[in-house]
Amino acid sequence: MNNRKYEFEKVNFHHLVLEGTHYEVGQQMARLLDTIPGWRDFASSSKINLKKVRFSNFIELWEYTDEYCPGVTQEIQGFADYFEVSPEIHPFWNWTFNDSLGGECSQLAVLPRITANQHTLVGRSYEWNHKEEDMKLITTRIKGKAAHIGFSCLLHGRHDGMNEHGLVVSMTGGGIFGVPFKQRGPMFWLTIRTILDTCTSVDHALKYLVDLSVNGYFSLLLADQQANAAIVEFAEGKKFLHQINDTGDQSYLFSVNHYRSPEMEEFNKLNCGIITHSKIREKLITKWSQSHTSKISTEDVRTLFATLHPEGLCNHFYTGGFGTLWSMIFDLNQMSVDVCFSAPTHNKYHTFDLSSVCGIIEYPTTVPITEWY
Repeated sequence: MNNRKYEFEKVNFHHLVLEGTHYEVGQQMARLLDTIPGWRDFASSSKINLKKVRFSNFIELWEYTDEYCPGVTQEIQGFADYFEVSPEIHPFWNWTFNDSLGGECSQLAVLPRITANQHTLVGRSYEWNHKEEDMKLITTRIKGKAAHIGFSCLLHGRHDGMNEHGLVVSMTGGGIFGVPFKQRGPMFWLTIRTILDTCTSVDHALKYLVDLSVNGYFSLLLADQQANAAIVEFAEGKKFLHQINDTGDQSYLFSVNHYRSPEMEEFNKLNCGIITHSKIREKLITKWSQSHTSKISTEDVRTLFATLHPEGLCNHFYTGGFGTLWSMIFDLNQMSVDVCFSAPTHNKYHTFDLSSVCGIIEYPTTVPITEWY
């Protein structure tokens, strides 16, 4: 029985659909967000500390970013030009190239051999503080890039998403926060954005990641229409890959908020204290995946996401950075994603694909906030 006491807040999410060149998409994004209080101030809210992000001047940082994720600088330029400010004072730079961050989330991929519709399914539950996120689901159709849909991070990065090739990528944090970077490189949201913009399959994305300099402590999940899936764990320049396909012995994989591979386990000593709850979710997902007597359906994944911790993956501890901000279920073969904005215990799912009309739609939600037990 749920005897928790709640405070309820109303929070508005938005779905933006943008199309054109990178610069035009930046302009469109700014124009649509200018209808929402606070975003004009956001455009000029952070003076960059070049020493902290390990660049000698802004031009060097700009060129590095454009090489890493081609076109995103022009998107930021278009955004800044709309608000008539310098792109140097966009908060994207300080956060993307500074201390490690990562949400407290769960993700899993289930291959066609054990799904009811014989499609590859990817489920993702993202937990964090509702006052510290964009709350923006963004669809982009940019000239020369793969169209994709996913939740934004600092507007121009991505937490997750699916592109027109049926490639999905998402992340879970490693439970390690505020550790200074030991090398030059961006956080996961720029890496995810680049994969969605440019890659066509899991193998393509893995080739891109081989020699990439990435900062932070996190795991990426990759899956595609050809029934390939992978988890890549990252920490301090070190990477570990676990890959599966529908012809092998393993038909699902997942990650939570600690390192699960023996090769990366040493980094769990830096975990900020959420490893106990992360291991509960590790056992829960393993049991859930192995206990299905019939094949797994989208509804089964929804039930897992709508059941409260510790029996399920939904959490309401928003003030502690452990509240469910969104849940997503991707059907890679159907090329659709079911999205629940905020906790699925109190809000409904909406289905999206890549064909939505350009513009902005608001999704009011109920955020059920309770104290950590």
